[in-house]
Amino acid sequence: MGLNNLLYYVLNLITEGHKWQYQNATCTNKRPSLYFSALQFIAIILACIFVVISPTGIEHGLVDSLLSSLSIMTGFFLALIVFIYDKYMTINRDIKTDDEKIDECKNQNYLLQFNALTSYAIFISMIVIAILIGTLLFGYKINLKDYSFASSWEDVDLLLTTKLSFVVIIRFLQIYFLFDFFIISIYAVCSLFQFVNVGMNKNKLPFTINDKFVKSDKETLKLKYPNLSIVAKLIIVLLVLAMIFYFWQVLQNHIKSCFN
Repeated sequence: MGLNNLLYYVLNLITEGHKWQYQNATCTNKRPSLYFSALQFIAIILACIFVVISPTGIEHGLVDSLLSSLSIMTGFFLALIVFIYDKYMTINRDIKTDDEKIDECKNQNYLLQFNALTSYAIFISMIVIAILIGTLLFGYKINLKDYSFASSWEDVDLLLTTKLSFVVIIRFLQIYFLFDFFIISIYAVCSLFQFVNVGMNKNKLPFTINDKFVKSDKETLKLKYPNLSIVAKLIIVLLVLAMIFYFWQVLQNHIKSCFN
């Protein structure tokens, strides 16, 4: 494949992936004034915070876990794309009423949206995997705390400055793309849900259930597991309190280290 073809396919994928992040099922939404969505701006802020508070970058063990997780998600999304293509080919095109046309148009766009978003998520995961592998090979040993700003222009080491700037940018991108991957994955899952939901709503059961004979989840839990439900709730409360205490201690230690 030539470079021009590759660039065309990549840019087309990025364009479609960005489009379906703001477009609805009837393609009536307008392009946003800003390229990034609110969630992506939050991802940018979190990535900047990570670069500041984690001078050594992502830990070696976490890199291995992220590589495994992204590889699994990529394979899962690839399998779903093949499944979605089969569903797309079964869309009913022999319809007459306006309501049916709207439903089938939504189904088509939900599938197009899911395909674009999952393909874009796979593309982003491949970028993150490449960055993480590069981090394992070169960047994870660099501690930004070992360096400081030069007091004058004469003391500036251009080679070192370029190297550290590259490390900061790479660490920012890997965190931003990780957040962006999960954001796009959520969009894709919601799109798939809407597609399935439209089909299920068209085939509802022809009867209803009397509410008098239906117990709530709380009543069912108490009736079937009266003692275990209390024990389980206590365990959940203790786990939540333990997590809050642990992260509060970590945050306190980090704040103290910043001021010392």
